[in-house]
Amino acid sequence: MRTRLRVLVVEDEASTRQEMAALLGDMPEVAEVLVASNGATAVRLLGTTTIDAAFLDILMPGLDGMDVARVLSVLSEPPSIVFVTASEAHAVEAFGIGAVDYLLKPIRPERLGGGG
Repeated sequence: MRTRLRVLVVEDEASTRQEMAALLGDMPEVAEVLVASNGATAVRLLGTTTIDAAFLDILMPGLDGMDVARVLSVLSEPPSIVFVTASEAHAVEAFGIGAVDYLLKPIRPERLGGGG
């Protein structure tokens, strides 16, 4: 039996955060969706629980998505990192940090699920 995933959505915009959490929660391979409205909350959450994948907005006040990704990358078992942003400008840096995907807003459900 396949392990179901625990994922984290880090997004400062409430409507986008709710939409992503709902889309991910509807996926059969996802067991639990945790949400954080900013990078600091995400880092605190990561200190108390293990996640399999993180969906990070890049442009957020305070700790941005790149900052959170750098924290994730030093964990003993880092989760898969997917950036979800409105700008293509950070793609090279994102993959340099080790992102497995880079999704542009608005989110298309088929892209969130790993499709073309």
